[in-house]
Amino acid sequence: MNRKKKRASRTFGILTVLLMVSLAAESSVYAGAPSEWDSAAAVPASTGSASLPVLDTAALTAKTDGPREAKEVEAFLDAFFAREDIRQKAGAVAVSVVQGGKVLASKGYGITDRTSKAKVEASRTTFRIASVSKVFTAAAVMQLVQAGKVSLQDNIEKYLDGYPLTNPFGTPVTIEDLLTHTSGFEVREPSDASYLMDDSQKPVSLKESILEQFPPVVREPGTSYMYDNFASRLLGYIVQQASGEPFGSYMQQHLFKPLGMHSSSFSRSKELAGRLASSYDSEGKPIPVYHFSPGEWPEGSMISTASDMALFMKAFLNNGRTADGTVVLSPESIKAMSAYHVAIHPDLPDMTYGFEAPALPSKTNGENVISKGGDILGFSSLLWLLPDRKTGVFITYNANQDLRDEFFAAFMDHYYSGHPTSFGTKGFKPQSRESLAKFAGLYSDLRIKLLTRVEVSGTGTLSVSDLKGGRHELRQVEDTLFIDEQGKPLAFKADGAGRINDLKYSNLYSYAAKIPENPAGFPDVTEGHPYAKYILGLKSLGYLADDLSKPFQPGEAVTRGAFVQAFNAVWSIPESSKPPAFKDTANSPYRRAIQAAVESGLLEGAGEGLFEPDRPIRREEAAVIVFRLLAGSGMRKPDSTTKLVPGTSKWAEEAVSSAVVWKLHGPEVTESKGVFDYGSQRTLNKQELAALLFTMLLPD
Repeated sequence: MNRKKKRASRTFGILTVLLMVSLAAESSVYAGAPSEWDSAAAVPASTGSASLPVLDTAALTAKTDGPREAKEVEAFLDAFFAREDIRQKAGAVAVSVVQGGKVLASKGYGITDRTSKAKVEASRTTFRIASVSKVFTAAAVMQLVQAGKVSLQDNIEKYLDGYPLTNPFGTPVTIEDLLTHTSGFEVREPSDASYLMDDSQKPVSLKESILEQFPPVVREPGTSYMYDNFASRLLGYIVQQASGEPFGSYMQQHLFKPLGMHSSSFSRSKELAGRLASSYDSEGKPIPVYHFSPGEWPEGSMISTASDMALFMKAFLNNGRTADGTVVLSPESIKAMSAYHVAIHPDLPDMTYGFEAPALPSKTNGENVISKGGDILGFSSLLWLLPDRKTGVFITYNANQDLRDEFFAAFMDHYYSGHPTSFGTKGFKPQSRESLAKFAGLYSDLRIKLLTRVEVSGTGTLSVSDLKGGRHELRQVEDTLFIDEQGKPLAFKADGAGRINDLKYSNLYSYAAKIPENPAGFPDVTEGHPYAKYILGLKSLGYLADDLSKPFQPGEAVTRGAFVQAFNAVWSIPESSKPPAFKDTANSPYRRAIQAAVESGLLEGAGEGLFEPDRPIRREEAAVIVFRLLAGSGMRKPDSTTKLVPGTSKWAEEAVSSAVVWKLHGPEVTESKGVFDYGSQRTLNKQELAALLFTMLLPD
């Protein structure tokens, strides 16, 4: 695989990780890597005891009061991880279960890599635990709150050394807003350039990484939930500012050391990297042991073992005390981190301080559960606690797969059966079609911008086309709560005037905001304009900076540079500060966006080291860029079956055909006797760009 293909593959893997987090309750969008399990590694590796025989889960007796005996828990784990479908999802797995102050199990399964075939050891094999890191960053913040160095109601500007925060609202962003992911920040995600595959690459500082991409506040702080990596990174910087210690050093001295977590760190030391389970891409090739820029991500760079995580769970469930009596967190902090502070509906909560609601709310079986999932290139993890039961579970593995969801469901069904989760109020009287009309409309996900369509289908029923493209029928069980045919909840939120403005459904880690039904138009784009719904829809989503009082000029040509900038904005691809890859982009106003797209593997030049940013972009060129992202990330399946009129370049045929099948266009694409005219060689204009970008976000 050449360097360009490797970079593109890595970028799509990173994008897929983002989508996995956002769509965790759905089936995985990641094409699973080949399994590393083989006959030599079929017997699970255990720490401190011999492995038990492989058992059939069906033969195990379900419990109703949770895990109690170590042998029974090990038997359950051995049976689950012996299943062939589970073995195919990850080659290296480690898991820990604690209850009542005891570690009932801490085991490894599979092999650490395909070369040595060494067995996974729960106490030795390290994994990247990704966003589970956020729990520890939140714990550090709570320690500083205990010490009086930080207040949850502090305006974050107190810690920014005069940085001019862009906040048009009268409400400040607080520490609590960062903890509950309700800051109102515009989305910021780590870019491909933040993953350093070469040790010679030098990371920027934590401060530099924050100030370089600091987002504006685009929603009133405290009003809307959106999973926010930047907010957690900023919390790490605030830990550094308030404590006077570098973030990584603080975590080692005040959390990992007193907890006895000697195999945990936010930085990739040589020793921990040497014990790291290998991960593989979708083609089965090893993913390099990368590091990050900045070197430590408060939101996701932590490396740990299942045994270390058991130590944390024990202390957390023991009111913040370790086995030797050391107080790591006060009982008040434990209580604050265990309680939900934000919820779109009581049956569908959002965030505690550091934890989130489970990805499978219907599988909690009536138990109070707080959880934290994590996904990073090549690794996935899940930590969940039942505070009322003094029980905690952690799983980590070397693939981006939905294994953790299957394990969560199996564990909860085995140990807490008999109390199925219920939503809504028994005997609720559904509302009429007229009353439900307030819910109808298009909703835009705050984080990944994909659209959800809600339609009224009958008394007490809605039809919803979700982020994955499927259509679901939902019945009303409370005023703002609905359940689909699979038992999955959807909740709406109203503003102070009673207008419906948010929903939470397919993406449990972000609200989706309702798009205004009759947005203001431009002088030359009014309600009757054939492209009004696309242009005004993008304007409502915040993607068009054009002044509404001035003509939009829908027929104006779009340059290659302007297209790349608009496309990047929709997919939250951050601008790059690296030197330009093309000779003719250094002075372009779009140079940072173009460079970011290059680093993401989405662009090729025009030859001879040029990009031609000011040349109008042809429609087929635009289709190819869109195709690379949607098909490369697995969000849509390529389709080359469309019959096209002559004129499309051969290298663009699959992309153009797919764009037609995916309906990524406006009325400019015509059809006659089953043959489509995409206008491949024509220049893309502004109204066609709006149609392409808007339809790209719609359900299939």
